Amino acid sequence: MKDTMERRRFTRYKVKDNAVAFLGKSACSILDVSAVGISVRYSLIEQEAANPAHLDIFLADTRFYLPQVPVEVVDEVMTSPHSMFSSLRIKRLGLRFKELSPEQKTRLDEFITYHMRLAH
Repeated sequence: MKDTMERRRFTRYKVKDNAVAFLGKSACSILDVSAVGISVRYSLIEQEAANPAHLDIFLADTRFYLPQVPVEVVDEVMTSPHSMFSSLRIKRLGLRFKELSPEQKTRLDEFITYHMRLAH
């Protein structure tokens, strides 16, 4: 219980624009972000996802790009039922930001300020 409250201590923001995160070569939809972490949705076909050490954040509309953001997985949830007839699975990953450089912190603040909206 304490861990859940700890994770919710920071305000979470929903995506306002089409924001994409890349975990290696895999593109993910950004669901929400806070000062300490990010939640993404991604699709898997047959293979299991690798445990990402970093992600890249990209917004095509504004050409915002924040590469090599260090992360660790704190939550992984299957969001669509796995069927024995389909190899497609959709998951949600909760990722915590690890040690960010001063430039990454500034760019993340910019991302939240200009491209996100308060989650309800």
